[in-house]
Amino acid sequence: MGFIKRLLERRSTVRNPADWLHATLSGGDRTASGETSGPDKALTLSAYFAAIRAISEDVGKLPLIVYKHLKPRGKARATEHQLYRLLHDEPNREMSSMSFRETLTMHAIGWGNGYAEIVRDDKGNPIALWPIDPGRVRIERSDGSKIVYAVSAAHGKEIELQSRDVFHLHGLGFDGLSGYSVAHLARESIGAALAAEKSGAALFGNGSQPAGVLEIPDHLPEEARKALRESWDSRFKGAANAHKTAILEQGLQFKAIAVPNKDAQWIEMREFSVSELARWLRIPPHKIAHMRDATFSNIESQAREYVIDTLQPWLVRWEQEITRKLIANRTMIFAEHLVDGLLRGDTTIRFNAYQTAIASGWMSRNEARSLENLNPVDGLDELLVPSNSGPAGAEEK
Repeated sequence: MGFIKRLLERRSTVRNPADWLHATLSGGDRTASGETSGPDKALTLSAYFAAIRAISEDVGKLPLIVYKHLKPRGKARATEHQLYRLLHDEPNREMSSMSFRETLTMHAIGWGNGYAEIVRDDKGNPIALWPIDPGRVRIERSDGSKIVYAVSAAHGKEIELQSRDVFHLHGLGFDGLSGYSVAHLARESIGAALAAEKSGAALFGNGSQPAGVLEIPDHLPEEARKALRESWDSRFKGAANAHKTAILEQGLQFKAIAVPNKDAQWIEMREFSVSELARWLRIPPHKIAHMRDATFSNIESQAREYVIDTLQPWLVRWEQEITRKLIANRTMIFAEHLVDGLLRGDTTIRFNAYQTAIASGWMSRNEARSLENLNPVDGLDELLVPSNSGPAGAEEK
């Protein structure tokens, strides 16, 4: 049994490392395709990077406004509130609001979690938000109840941050405390796409010619074989050497053995990988320049679906975490993104909607001008009431 155990035991070597050692050295997981896939490596794939970039930038560029409730109803911008500047303009002295929010969103999607340390003043009010590398953070429970964040620092030390001092953005997860890394869950899909990309690059690196073997009638010593291989590669390998004429002597023959890319459905594989990654990240393919199924009749509908189905969940996560960690008086102050601009239809549809709303008496003309980013005009604040309409239950005269 000991002999069989030693026979079946897999030894970890530099040439064939164990999975844990491979992941540590390469920064990713080994996949069935032979490629290493991790959050950093996945970003080298154009479809994945385009999807991450689209979601992160769109979340970051939307205005994030802090409002105060008005009595008896309504809201107004709380521009004098300290949190307004923090979220709308500058979360810390080195980053703009967009840079900060797109960075944390990218961390949350790719790594599963986006963290930022909340710096507070003597009164406990937040005065700065500093992003933390998600790879340096571990979530633990102190005394079996309180959540703490262990952040690795220099010289192997760890700093414990209390939950109230960490802004934590995450997506879908198992326990509700942390999120899944899309790059980790989709590692096989990403690995297959990376392998297809590398295969195509290798093809063009070899002058778009398939690999093969050189057949020699007689035996060659090891040094001669090595010299022949190096000479052949130097003359005919690479795009710059494509289509050169080879002169073969002394019965030397070249025979291609690789499967042509069209037979391996390389182009179809590349297109499928784009759709596959769009499915993982819940993003319409047209947002990552994959227009195969897009038409002029459905592109506007897909754009609205993108806002509602892809962006809205992340916007809600941002707003709810802001309420939980940054706002003390929740009955008076709240934060909200402005998404009206992304949900607009074309000019004709918008103007017809404004006309209907103004004629029905529930929107003023200046409110419509404000939605179109136009300054108000005196005399256009009054609501227009249709002459043939009145309050429900009113007696006829």
